[in-house]
Amino acid sequence: MVLFVKSRQIGTRNKLKLFVYLKLSPVIMTSESVKKTPGKEQGKGSFKNNKRHGGKSPTSVTSLNSDAAVPMLRLGVSNNFDTFKKKVSIACMEKYKNLGRLIVDERYYVPPAVDTTQFNLTNDPHEIKKGRLREAHKRRDKEIDDMKIDQTSVFAYIVSKLSKESLDEVQGDKDWTTIEASRDPLALWLVVKATHQILTTSKVASIIKKTA
Repeated sequence: MVLFVKSRQIGTRNKLKLFVYLKLSPVIMTSESVKKTPGKEQGKGSFKNNKRHGGKSPTSVTSLNSDAAVPMLRLGVSNNFDTFKKKVSIACMEKYKNLGRLIVDERYYVPPAVDTTQFNLTNDPHEIKKGRLREAHKRRDKEIDDMKIDQTSVFAYIVSKLSKESLDEVQGDKDWTTIEASRDPLALWLVVKATHQILTTSKVASIIKKTA
């Protein structure tokens, strides 16, 4: 832009101000036009605003946690024992770690003994290795104690996933009184398996009456 101004109309100082303004005006106009022109950044902003106001990404999915994925165990020839076993096994291992392995292993997990050969106590002037060996034994003992404490919780969790008919069938086992008193989850699971894996006809009178 070129502007001709008579020297009598403006002084020297004003001439300098006018010259600077005219030189910078294209830059100012350009920056203003960028602000007003919608572009990619505005597009991204609108997408973020959409998500902020409750919009969902088209690729978002909803998944169940291991507990919610465990179905209620049903009784009968067409029961869901196989699916139940897989799901409850994953949930128990997630909740109770190695204690949950009893579903698949059908025995209680026993932590491996501490390998004392990994600690050379003959060359331990400051007893550092002796202290580490002591800590290794403490960790093993603590894991065993924690699993014993959690047995009652695993027992309750398995029972909570049994339908009324399945629970009635399990309670009909000859050893149920002992199992219930001890809150033994392994003994409970073995009865659940025995009454559902190959069950064709219920032994409980109330269930027989229902299915008759």
